Amino acid sequence: MFMKKIKSAVGAMMIAVILTGCSKIADYSGFSDTSSDYSASEESSSEHSQASDTFNVSDYTVVKQKFLSKLNAEGGVYEGATARSDGDFDGKGFLAFKEGGRLTHIVNANTPQFYRVIISARSEKGAAVKLYVKKKAEGVFYVPAAAENDESFGYCAVDSIYLASGPNTLDFVVDNGTCDVDYILVENSDAVSGDIYRTGTSCANPSASLETVGVMKYLSEIYGKNTLAAANVSLGTNAEIDAVYKATGRYPAIRTSELADAVLDSDNTAERLEDDILLALDWGKNGGLVSYKWHWYSPNTRRSIDSGAFDMEEALSPKNLDEVALMTADELKLMVENGFLSANTISLLNDIDKIAEILGRFAAEKQVVLFEPIPNGDSGLYWWGDSAGCHQKLYRLIFDRLCRFHKLSNLVWIWSGSSADYYPGARYCDIIGQSVFENSNSTFAARLSSISEILSVNKPICATSRDVLPAVDLIKRDNALWLWNAIERGKFAVNENGSLSTEFNSLSSLNNAYNSPLFITRDELPDLKNYAVGE
Repeated sequence: MFMKKIKSAVGAMMIAVILTGCSKIADYSGFSDTSSDYSASEESSSEHSQASDTFNVSDYTVVKQKFLSKLNAEGGVYEGATARSDGDFDGKGFLAFKEGGRLTHIVNANTPQFYRVIISARSEKGAAVKLYVKKKAEGVFYVPAAAENDESFGYCAVDSIYLASGPNTLDFVVDNGTCDVDYILVENSDAVSGDIYRTGTSCANPSASLETVGVMKYLSEIYGKNTLAAANVSLGTNAEIDAVYKATGRYPAIRTSELADAVLDSDNTAERLEDDILLALDWGKNGGLVSYKWHWYSPNTRRSIDSGAFDMEEALSPKNLDEVALMTADELKLMVENGFLSANTISLLNDIDKIAEILGRFAAEKQVVLFEPIPNGDSGLYWWGDSAGCHQKLYRLIFDRLCRFHKLSNLVWIWSGSSADYYPGARYCDIIGQSVFENSNSTFAARLSSISEILSVNKPICATSRDVLPAVDLIKRDNALWLWNAIERGKFAVNENGSLSTEFNSLSSLNNAYNSPLFITRDELPDLKNYAVGE
């Protein structure tokens, strides 16, 4: 194995995260209906030809000390807000923010350490308030919608925020909705417990193949110790991963692509998808992990993934959906003829069957697929998220149709989202996915450690799409080890000619990541086909 060394090591810092007053984390990917075409760059002759054994990191000092500072909202610099003094509040008043409003305060930290930032806030319909530290995105406060006639302020917190000693600028930006802010508390916080990295190795599918069991075993073993390098690719190409390879000398461990076009009836899309499947199969044969997302074009229009594009309520109305998922084509036809199933229900199953045909090609080669269907349902962007209850039903229908009817045993199931209302249940997924688009190399440690608490689960958590990779030294400082960090495709990784784009990730940051001992690249993966039996 190609070993990596580090010039200066930083002791892993454990952080504690408490996120109160939040129900979901609605960052989402930049998926669009039209796939971008990028030229695949020419591969180098040797997988290690440009790899480096060293990388640069910064040392961070942590000096634990009791600390508490209270900042009244009206005492800061603000815009897009109105100062009010009606009702109950602390100090001289509070600020009523419009969407897009901003509040700036400065807190003088006694020592460099992790802090908890708390806002006393309320919102009529719910709001998301982004936290920036020294102009860099670090977290989000989710202010829940108030109960009817309830005008009291509640607490929302983002924990494990590292502040240097001395003055630190805090910016609070109302990203979505409107809210009132009374005051801000900043206090010292404890280290995060390593318990979030203690997860089981069992698969959601009880009939998972030996290869799938091996992959889950490996992923569980590295979780909390390493993060897998991953990249999303433009359909039918390896443009993004080839560009990263040319820059770093290493390929990511995971190649992620998209199955959206699988349900379209077009020769052009079919050809491009076939090219992608062949590339993915080759990637698996060369020791890499294969991953597919499925942004589902609405079965009725085939044109839209947008919210409202499909009526799930009617299509998922049968009470015996678990039985419907196991029906043959003839049985389904009979159910429709007798008025027990609608055409929309059949449309859903037909699309799932098309996905099954593709995933079955990987099963035939004993290749495991990290599968992420209907992602980010709780973001409010997509038709499969128009109803929390229907989203759960649809995800379970996909699971039952693929695992129980088509007998696909080669899938590791990813559910992406952060709302407990949308979560399909522990028995339907292996890994929790997140999309992080904040234009920041922060680790978002608070978000990572809060997901398990929000969903009441203990499963590995990964970033299936990121615009900016987290900085290696910040990962070490924060002990924030997402199972993998996947760079988003297109402009986030490459220019239109297929060359590396450094708009979001600099050349040095990519090299630091891919050549660090924290990131696992393709050449460092073990033989996963035989991992379950220890060969």
